[in-house]
Amino acid sequence: MFHCKNGYLISVRWSSSIKSIMNEDLPRITCPQKLQKEYQKYQEKQFKQQLLSKKQSRNRGPMVISCKRRNYNYHKGDSFSEYDVQKLVSFGWKNKKRVGDSFSIVPFSDNPSLDIGTDISFSELGINEKLCAGLQEMGIVKPTSIQKMAIPTLLTGNSALCTAETGSGKTLAYLLPTVEWILKHRNSMNMKANSNSPTSVVLTPNRELTEQVMSVAESLTPYSNFFPYSCVGGDRLLKRDVSMPFDMLITTPGALIKHLRTKRVNGYNLRHFVIDESDTLLDDSFISDLHTIFQMLKVQPGNEIQDDVQLLQGTQIILTSATMPVSVNKALEFLPVDNMAKITTQGLHHLQPHVMQKFLRINSQKKPEKLVELVKQSLELNEPTLVFANDNKTSFYLYKLLSDNGITCLRLNSDLNNDQRKGVFQKFKSGFCDVLVATDIASRGLDTTNVQHVINYNFPTFISDYIHRVGRVGRVGVKQTGHVTSFVTEKWDVELVWKIETAARKKGKLAGVNANIKEKLDKESLSENDQFDAVFVEDKKLFN
Repeated sequence: MFHCKNGYLISVRWSSSIKSIMNEDLPRITCPQKLQKEYQKYQEKQFKQQLLSKKQSRNRGPMVISCKRRNYNYHKGDSFSEYDVQKLVSFGWKNKKRVGDSFSIVPFSDNPSLDIGTDISFSELGINEKLCAGLQEMGIVKPTSIQKMAIPTLLTGNSALCTAETGSGKTLAYLLPTVEWILKHRNSMNMKANSNSPTSVVLTPNRELTEQVMSVAESLTPYSNFFPYSCVGGDRLLKRDVSMPFDMLITTPGALIKHLRTKRVNGYNLRHFVIDESDTLLDDSFISDLHTIFQMLKVQPGNEIQDDVQLLQGTQIILTSATMPVSVNKALEFLPVDNMAKITTQGLHHLQPHVMQKFLRINSQKKPEKLVELVKQSLELNEPTLVFANDNKTSFYLYKLLSDNGITCLRLNSDLNNDQRKGVFQKFKSGFCDVLVATDIASRGLDTTNVQHVINYNFPTFISDYIHRVGRVGRVGVKQTGHVTSFVTEKWDVELVWKIETAARKKGKLAGVNANIKEKLDKESLSENDQFDAVFVEDKKLFN
């Protein structure tokens, strides 16, 4: 009680002393009026900035770059300079401390291959009614951007260089006008298809693309009176009765040279020569074969049309690809490239804006485990998956890795002989198996409309390879766009990622799109020290 009493008395004493102080006249501190106005202006400015930032966040465009570190996120409409390399998510990825980091290029636009703004039909482009009716039966109603641009030009007889983004319908863009010319020549000259002298030759880099182009050509035969035929390495030409003619020969360089040398094919009636996936066939590794073929077929480039019968004189040359080497003029010194029509879509050498693309900075030791995890996730979601490796040895390792983990898969690379390769891609495309492990053989031109997930186990060596691999998803006519996951491991991988992320932020073209297999092989022969020296040189070029 005493302590409580003393405590109570003390509290009373304190309260009384405070009251006495409050009753006294205390000095007043005042603020100058000028300072008050400045402080008021400062508050108003802060309030306006808050409103502006809220308005900007509401009016901000769709997200383009999404990552773990939110301050590196990027929206469509945001400003970015190629010199602001420190703003890249991948800027520090050469440092091992960044292992585990990731970012995604988020879909921010529609498929550029679909020209929604203009409404035009195949008939208006110059395709005959019977073929147009056939296209409608196949569910092809409106032409894509490259088809709108290429078909009228090719119907004039001009030689042309046609480049457009992957999955944009380039095969029909050159097949339809070629078929029109075949029929026109036959009707005007009362010609018949010849068993060894085709009117048209379509050259492709591999068996799989040859079979695919042949399939598209065959789908047009019920609606037009023309005869396509294909042969690849290991096949015998004219296995059927020689009385069965063909107008169009679809083949590969090696097979064509073989049959030219044995006189089973000649260029007497040749009027159209198509080089499909020309960026590959114009490569140092193929250019000599191409030169040989032109000499043996006695190709006479020309686009003159006879006034009396309106038929082609010489050979119409058509180059098509989703990427084109910067040195194309040098590669084609034996062709009049300057006189060829240049047909290019706006999406060429750009990132696919409608495809989700994720980049994972990962250690090489963690890649196998992560691959198995991703593939199993895709199978659970019923997503057919295409896994890319940079070489045959790695593709075989991945095939065994997935198989040993209970995942049924197929393998496609150049180590397989003709019998082993035959039908592999068709099994994958038809749904017989939902996982395919492949090298870049499967990245060029193949119609992978079934693929929903692409995994780059090895990051591609060239930007052009990346473009083609991403093009296996998000193709014209697919219901689900699909997505891409890329493992980024080596320092030289990071350099390409810088270019890709920079292009995404600038909404511009990808830099350095120039595939060259010979250069690739030379690069692989470098020692480890040479590779790091090359990386250092590229670093200086990028940052200085």
